[in-house]
Amino acid sequence: MSLFLIALKQIIELFLMMGFGYLCRKSGAVDGTARKQLTTVLMNVVMPCVILDSFLSEESSSFGSLVFEGILLLIAIYLISILASMILIRKNSETFQIERLSVIFSNAGFLGIPLLSALYGELGRFCAILAMIAFNVMFWTYGAFLLTEGKTSLKDTLRQLMTPPLIAVAAAVVMLLLSVRLPSVIAEPVASVAAMNSPFAMIVTGITLAESDLTKLFSLRVIIACLHKNIIIPIIAGGVFFAAGLLDEVGISLLTTAACPTAAMVPMVSIQYGHDAQIPSGIFTLSTLMSLITLPLYVYMLSRLASL
Repeated sequence: MSLFLIALKQIIELFLMMGFGYLCRKSGAVDGTARKQLTTVLMNVVMPCVILDSFLSEESSSFGSLVFEGILLLIAIYLISILASMILIRKNSETFQIERLSVIFSNAGFLGIPLLSALYGELGRFCAILAMIAFNVMFWTYGAFLLTEGKTSLKDTLRQLMTPPLIAVAAAVVMLLLSVRLPSVIAEPVASVAAMNSPFAMIVTGITLAESDLTKLFSLRVIIACLHKNIIIPIIAGGVFFAAGLLDEVGISLLTTAACPTAAMVPMVSIQYGHDAQIPSGIFTLSTLMSLITLPLYVYMLSRLASL
């Protein structure tokens, strides 16, 4: 299956799941409290299982020799993304924190795993899982701090950072370092709950869209943020990797995960932290649509640069 068809299939699945949530809210199958309640379940139950399942997967140990290289490359990608977001998105809006979060964090799991598996097989899947691990560490540390910066005291910020996902990250790191494996009687239910993440997040996003003024979702700020996320920052990161001679299979794979559209978790966490969900929902939706074109073109560009 071609890269374009893989991307198209995944994006159609995303929007169908969002459509289920949208119809549930519009039909009255769920009421106005459902979004917050479902978000709480997603954050406190499903996401910790995703983190444990990602950290302790078989792929995370079978490519052990590439872990250090991958971590360094992911650190470089996040530094580039964070610095670029600070330059491109200034503090001249009440939503600048959400906009920065939206351009830094990508939907690397749902789109990245099938895309990279098709491109590079098990190596590609490993890189996508490594990117998911890095995502969880960064999202629940830097991302959480970004959302609370300037709103709470240091004590309150630290308290808010002690979330179930971050606790799961800490536990998973310790287990990974000590080579501790979950027994199958626990690992299999954890994996099953983790598999609920994408549909769960999409349904909640659909409910959010149903409760939003759709005419305001695609504002100028949303469009600009999507251009930053899908085009400008990936090009900057790709240029840095090309100049440094890092466009091997691992480098291209990790850059591809960073070029995926805005993470579905961004609107979810925006709700959790009391931010307006319309802007991140708009960025997520438009960024996902744009990725149908931008993502295959980006991978093609990287492969051409690597051959030079």
